[in-house]
Amino acid sequence: MQCSPSLTADRAAFVRCVEEAVATFPENALCRRVDAGLITMADYHAILLMIFHQTFEGPSTFALAGAHCPPAHAEARDYLLHHADEEKSHWQWVISDLRNTGYEGPDPRELFPRPACQAYVAFNVYTAMRAPLARLAIATVLEGIGANFGKRYAMRVCQALELKPNQALFFYGHGDTDVGHSADLLRVIDNCALTSHDWAWMCHAAKTAGVLYRAMYEEAIP
Repeated sequence: MQCSPSLTADRAAFVRCVEEAVATFPENALCRRVDAGLITMADYHAILLMIFHQTFEGPSTFALAGAHCPPAHAEARDYLLHHADEEKSHWQWVISDLRNTGYEGPDPRELFPRPACQAYVAFNVYTAMRAPLARLAIATVLEGIGANFGKRYAMRVCQALELKPNQALFFYGHGDTDVGHSADLLRVIDNCALTSHDWAWMCHAAKTAGVLYRAMYEEAIP
């Protein structure tokens, strides 16, 4: 059965929202500093501390979204729960990268999230409870950012700071895995038989996620 023209247009609009959110990500302060060759170890530690709580809380918001999926969206539910399990230990990469690069400050687990990170995490919780399928839209944006820029910026940071791969586990790890995740997410989303209202939520979530995630990389750099 073919999709109606309106739903085809809705999907195309969503894909554009994701592409725009991904494409504008490098406009943040950290990426600009990396591109200019000015990144310092203090900057690297600052971004790791900024994203720690996002990495720690992210899997629980996937699981929360899965728990709120209705029975008609069993495939999306299963994907969300599987993704929660897959990413549940990625916060340990952040701890490892901090430890392996000489960080001597407080344990990130003992710190409150910075405002930009708190806003991003809060939006994930809100979306998981109000429009759980749109949690897939947020993930699509982040996976796209990781696939397009993760390894590129990891290599530049490692070169500038003379880091070894085991000192940049978080960025290298997502640069490698996010390519396949993006395709998987679109497949799951396409199988959800979304309404026009659902697609509108997907676009809203993608746009907002792009803004809030980029803001973390902006706020981390003084």
